[in-house]
Amino acid sequence: MAGSSSHATTQDKVNDEIIDDPHLQVNDTRILIPFTIGADTHCFLRPIESLERANKKLSFFPSAEGGDLLINQTFNISHFINQKSFRNNPKINPRGFDFTAWYQRLEPTKSATWGALGRQELLRLSHFSLTTYPWMIGAVTCFWNRTTNNFHLPCGMIGMSLLDVAAITGLPINSPNCTPDMQSKHQYNVVLTNSYSDFITHNMGEDGTEITDNEHVAFLFYWLNAILFCSRSVQMPKFFLPLATLLHEGKVLNLAKLLLGHIFEELSQFVCDLRDNKIISTGGPLWLLQLWLNATFENFVTKPEGGSTDKQHIEGFRLSNYKPNFLDTQSDEDRFWAVFSLFHSCKDFDNDQLNFTPFLCRNCGPAWLDHLLFPNTNEESELANPNWVNLLAVQVIPIGLPQHKKEKFKITLYAPHLTARQLGFSQAIPTPQP
Repeated sequence: MAGSSSHATTQDKVNDEIIDDPHLQVNDTRILIPFTIGADTHCFLRPIESLERANKKLSFFPSAEGGDLLINQTFNISHFINQKSFRNNPKINPRGFDFTAWYQRLEPTKSATWGALGRQELLRLSHFSLTTYPWMIGAVTCFWNRTTNNFHLPCGMIGMSLLDVAAITGLPINSPNCTPDMQSKHQYNVVLTNSYSDFITHNMGEDGTEITDNEHVAFLFYWLNAILFCSRSVQMPKFFLPLATLLHEGKVLNLAKLLLGHIFEELSQFVCDLRDNKIISTGGPLWLLQLWLNATFENFVTKPEGGSTDKQHIEGFRLSNYKPNFLDTQSDEDRFWAVFSLFHSCKDFDNDQLNFTPFLCRNCGPAWLDHLLFPNTNEESELANPNWVNLLAVQVIPIGLPQHKKEKFKITLYAPHLTARQLGFSQAIPTPQP
């Protein structure tokens, strides 16, 4: 890895100390123990007798080749410093054409439908200026591992979970998965254009006119493509058109998993491009990753005065107002290394600098998430159980729907058992990277 003036690896910054969690309680009843059936590895919850016994289980946990981590390689950090925000930030006002005005035109008619499907709060969040910071995302990418889809730190693995997506966006996490056989019932007439601004011009209806099915599909298509998943293309590709038609027809599907899968895929692509010294072409919902980083690095942000703690608001509203503020840093390069150092020096999961469980402490955020995490009645417990199954289950999650019959359905790994501490559990810690 290199700064703006010279090339140097970060190998010298890495030590080989063995992880030892001083906070692990050997009588904790919430410990993850791996076991195998045939060639498959599984985990179940039970107490352990000693830390020595837990260490004997480490061979069952994934420990990918250290060379896959960027901290063990040489690359140029100029991709992330002294740069404008990634061009794939949500395109709310492309050349003066206002997505917000389009939303306000449809909202009186469509808000009930959006709310019933769990998309209303995320659509509201879409109007905020969600800025991404390349130097911050670049620094944490150094610790990303494509095998586990997690960040590998000295204290163990940490990463984003479906709980984080639900807390930030308000999206339900127990909706049916996106599958390759999902097909819309009808065909819709959407005017496809080369630019985002022209797309709004050609598909947004005039004030006072009826909102047609075609306009609603076009609106959702723009929202998915330009706001939510932030296509890396400078033009309007057709990638999300099938998904837009399904959402318009009221199809219930798991957007939370789709967003998380896209983030995993984008970070893995960063690693590949930087490792091969290729030019980075950013895409994907990096705004969501940035909001998660704002929560994780909350001790290093400037917050607006009088911030709302409304229990009905999703976490994304307050996190979007956070501005990173690292003391004694003058440049993006300084800030890059400040973030890098915080991750690299983090030997204790529970520490005073980084918050790896920002949404378990429920002092703000939506009330429905409180009931999911800490149900008060038997009825709430029955509703919470399927959500916890989705949060904790090792599974593959989609990163997109096929565009035609010959295209493969794209999936990636979601392995929350490797970061179960972030969901309130204790666990054995995998062997650290060399």
